Formats: sequence, C-alpha cells, structure tokens
Amino acid sequence: MKTSANIRAGQLEIFARFLEEHPGFSPLLQGEDAVVFGFQTGHCVLTLGEMERLVGAEPHFDAEQVALLLSAAGRRG
Repeated sequence: MKTSANIRAGQLEIFARFLEEHPGFSPLLQGEDAVVFGFQTGHCVLTLGEMERLVGAEPHFDAEQVALLLSAAGRRG
C-alpha cells in the first residue's frame, strides 16, 4: 500500500528555493488537489524523502575543486 507524506511549510520554502536554483527539477502532482508526490529530473523520479535528503545534503568538494570553482567565478565577474 502506498503511503502519502505531507510537506511542512518549512520544507515547502526550502524546496521552492532549491527548485528556483535548479530548474531541471519538476514537481510531480497527483489528484484534483495537485498534491506533490515527488520530483522528476530527466528520467529520474525522487520521492519526497529522497528530495528532502538531496536538498539537506551539504556539498562536498575537495580543495582542488574549490580552487577551480573560485577561479572560474573570478573570471566571470
């Protein structure tokens, strides 16, 4: 049996900011009330729980990656 999960107000704000920064993710809606039951990017579908873990994850870069990112950002501006 499928169970549904509710999005808390705090989660909704965090998800909205994430989706604004990552436009390739689309919410998947279900039913007349358009309940969000997951998110899709390309052919990959993420549940609310998976999306919550993704959004809450801290980015992990090594020192070399950080240096490359910062130098690229400096050249753009």
